[in-house]
Amino acid sequence: MSDTVKIHKREWVRKGFLPVLRTLYSHLRFDGVWSEELNREIIHRGNIVAVLPYDPVADHYVLIKQFRIGAYWAPAINEEQPNNGVIWETVSGYVDAGESIEQAAKRELKEESGLLCSDLKSLGSVLTNPGMCDERLHLFLAIVDSQNCEGVFGLESESENIQVHALERKAVQQMIRDGRIEKTSALLALYRAEEILSRR
Repeated sequence: MSDTVKIHKREWVRKGFLPVLRTLYSHLRFDGVWSEELNREIIHRGNIVAVLPYDPVADHYVLIKQFRIGAYWAPAINEEQPNNGVIWETVSGYVDAGESIEQAAKRELKEESGLLCSDLKSLGSVLTNPGMCDERLHLFLAIVDSQNCEGVFGLESESENIQVHALERKAVQQMIRDGRIEKTSALLALYRAEEILSRR
């Protein structure tokens, strides 16, 4: 544990789909003085994977679309573009107990798109919103064959309804410029993938 943080108390506020943890803590400030005791709640998420499938032969990305209640309630860009809650994403999901990050990426890829990858390249990891959750997002570029990959996938046990699309890389680049891809993990995976692919 850090010698610049003192944890006074940690407790569950709620468990379930989005577990919430409350922490009472103090931290060493930049002026060398300890802060007062702070009370903060965070959503407990842990390790998450986001997988961007890419077909180098066809030069296609594979993106998914699905309904997200948070996207539905989010402020609309403007009155002409009301939210319907359906957004473009990469494959993503939790890392299960006893599972490696890479195993989770391959499992989620199969569950949400039906695809298997011939290679899996790490695009690094980021903290998505450390002011409100402890999520660490691990990004991957998965090399796939995108032929005949389109359809509807997902686990019925998790009420998933995921539409899979193979899209020309140039078309996806235009979608980014047009603001049609709004999910942070998808944008970050695409930006990092483009850094690699543009050097080929």
